[in-house]
Amino acid sequence: MTIERPNANDAPAWYKRYFDLAAGTDLIAALKSNKQETIELINSISSSKENFSYAPDKWTIKQVLIHLIDEERYYTYKSFCYSRQSDVNLEIPMGVEYSKNFNAGNRTLKDIAEEFSSVRDASISLYTSMTKEMLDYKDFPGKPVYTARSLGWFTVGHNQHHCNVIKEKYLN
Repeated sequence: MTIERPNANDAPAWYKRYFDLAAGTDLIAALKSNKQETIELINSISSSKENFSYAPDKWTIKQVLIHLIDEERYYTYKSFCYSRQSDVNLEIPMGVEYSKNFNAGNRTLKDIAEEFSSVRDASISLYTSMTKEMLDYKDFPGKPVYTARSLGWFTVGHNQHHCNVIKEKYLN
């Protein structure tokens, strides 16, 4: 089954910029392609750059990559809950305290790449198992509209956004 692009009304308006960054017309293919691109990017980063931050108060490359993994876990869990018609009141932490808990200093790019790969494979497995009804369930009155489909495509676009930032601001 092809998991087509989401309806723009099935997510907050600000998601559109991330939907636009996600390539292709099938979510599973987009997740796989984006995974390969991300792993190639991580493998291209020299150890001398892994702790580089392009400006004061900006994350290091390793922190950005850990953020991608965390966000993917969050949005995939949210997708899982929506696909099971279960409301989830879960907010991902942000700010300075959040990044202090990355443990980036004790991580290597190799183990971050392995973790990203494992998390992405789990995401692919989850989305592959969903029916159209599971992908598009959105009946939570009084809550912002999301669907598992829109969250999946957001995940790809969000990942692409940060990979673009790494290429443009950290490695350029």
